[in-house]
Order: sequence, then C-alpha cells, then structure tokens
Amino acid sequence: MPNLRTLIDRLRHTWASLRQQQTQGTRLAADDRLPPRVRRFRAFFRPLALWVEKYLTQTTITGLENLPSHYPVIFAPNHASTYDAMLLIAHLPEETELVGPGDFKLLFPANVLIALGGIVRIKRAALDRDSLKTMSSALERGLNLALFPEGGTWEKQISDVKPGVAYLSSLHQVPIVPISFGGTYRVWDKIVRLQRPKITIHFGEPLPPVVVADRKTRGETLHRASMALMTRIYESLPPADQARYDLAPRQVFHGRVLATNGEVAGDDTDFSVLAELVSKPNLVSPLHHNAKLPLRPLLEHERDHAAADFVIAADRLQHAFSGEYAGYLDYRLGEAKAKAVHGELAALRGLALDAHQRGLRLRFVPRVEYEKEA
Repeated sequence: MPNLRTLIDRLRHTWASLRQQQTQGTRLAADDRLPPRVRRFRAFFRPLALWVEKYLTQTTITGLENLPSHYPVIFAPNHASTYDAMLLIAHLPEETELVGPGDFKLLFPANVLIALGGIVRIKRAALDRDSLKTMSSALERGLNLALFPEGGTWEKQISDVKPGVAYLSSLHQVPIVPISFGGTYRVWDKIVRLQRPKITIHFGEPLPPVVVADRKTRGETLHRASMALMTRIYESLPPADQARYDLAPRQVFHGRVLATNGEVAGDDTDFSVLAELVSKPNLVSPLHHNAKLPLRPLLEHERDHAAADFVIAADRLQHAFSGEYAGYLDYRLGEAKAKAVHGELAALRGLALDAHQRGLRLRFVPRVEYEKEA
C-alpha cells in the first residue's frame, strides 16, 4: 500500500530507539510531565495511527482553529468505538493524559496499548478515588486530560452522560474542548473490509470552566453542564450519528424464548433487559468477547440451541453480574434494569431446565419497538 515501506522503516527506527533508551534506564526528569516510556510509545504509535487514518479511512478534520493556545484543558469527545482512542493519540497535544476503561479485562492488543500508552484506567461502576486523584494530579501538573463524558462506547441516549468531565472542570477551573467523532460506531468492521469508512473530527469552541455556586446545587449544576457539553458535541455530528442518539430514547426492547415447535416457552416472560443487552453490540461485547461468557444461545437469534446451553448462559451471566461484573449494568442501564436482569435470568434458567427435560431446543428472539415522538 502507499508509503507502507516508509511507515515500517519509521516505526522500526522509533522502536529501536525505545528499546535502547529502556536498556539505558532512562529516568523521569523532575520537569517532565509524562514518563519517557509513554512519550516514546506515543511517538511510535502516532505515525501508525495517522497512516491508518490516511489510507484506510476517509477522514475530514474541522475546527482546528478552536484548539486553545493555553493549557491545561479537558478534551471531551463522544465515544462510540475503541477507534476513538487512536484518534486521540493521533491528534491531541503530546502533553495529554488519556483515560480509559478499567472495569473489565482488556484483550490484546488493547491491553498492551493501554499499558504502554500510559492510559489511566478507571473503574466506572464505582467511585474510583485513586483514578480521580490521578486525573486531578495531571491537571495540577499542567497536563491536559482526555476524558469521554459518556463513560464508554455502549449504545446510549444523549442524556446518559456522566458528570466526571464537568466535575473535574469545576474542581480545577479548566475549560472543556468538545470533540465530535462522526462515523466511528462499529468502524473496525469496515476498516478490516477495506471499505474506507468516512470519519469526521470536529474540535468545538472551548466551553468555560464549570462553576458550582454551592454544594446543594452541585449535582444539578454538573448535570446541566454535562448536557450542554453533549449538546455541543451532538450539533457537530453527521446526521447518521445524530439519528442514533435520537432513536435511543424511543427504543423499547422485548425478548421471548421460543421452543422447537415455535410456541413461546415458559410463562411468556418478557425478557426485556436481556433483549436490550444482546441487541447492543458494544454493550454485550465485553461480556461475550472479553469475559468469554457462553452467550451464543442469546446472540444467535436465527437458529435453535440446546436448552442446556441456555441454562449455562443464564448461570454464567448471573455469576458475572454478582461477581466480577457487579455494577456493570447499573452504570450502563441503570439500577432498575440491573435488578430486573437477575429475575429474568432466573426465569430463563427455569424454563430452559423444563425444556431440557422435555427434549426441546430453544431460540431467543429479541425485538425493538419505537415509541412515537412526543
């Protein structure tokens, strides 16, 4: 492909330099803001990210004039794909602390990239004081911070914004730069098929630091500021990305389990939370791909599966939501749905056991309806 040899030579040179400096035991100087290993890795990774952007996508960048000349600031993009992190490394100033997920196990190469890239991992399902201190320390040392106000890539409505960006802005009195990433939802599927998807990046005008008048109104103030930020991001997104946000609050999910003969299995329970979970690829992916949970019976809607497979899937999900992935759905779908899913899993297990004893195979069928706009 064009300039591939040049890119490879450049990466080899950077990698050799990185290894040499590691061998020499390079230490962090007192006035350095990012560790040398992080600087070296990003210098190694940035040309690769720019090459992918140039030759494997059709990327348009606007609003560069809005980048501030004085730092620190908080860069706040919308988040629909792991590809977004690569865009941050490629286009943000070097002195930027990046924030990523820390509430589930990452797979290769994401785990290596996050470790070498010096990305702060936060436990999103709980108040992670250690990560909060790290982010605050970065701003205090004059570093920029890149933080996703939505909290993650799962499919959501625009009002499902977290207060972290607004809180840090108010705490350290730093402005917020909204960034609109368009076309990145499920973009890796298109990249690996060499479809050269259209990507847009827009840097919006900086928003002033959030001011909290008193502690009684802090929650309301932070939510209002967070919604203003997401609205600014939304306004600069392509129509297709805006439509995904517009449709989300109107979605109503339903799920049924059908037996071999086509009849509804069990007592006609509506597995609405499970239907939402498996209908949103980014939401279910950490459970299926990262945690390796046996979810094929719930994900493969076009064919029947052994009833015993549904028992196993229900048991493993129940165990995950009570253990390693406790809080996973609370943070993403809210407490009410997180509680409801345990009842649905118990009902699924019960009807699957009954179907197994009767020698029936089962199929999970989710569907989504759209409420009329008000």
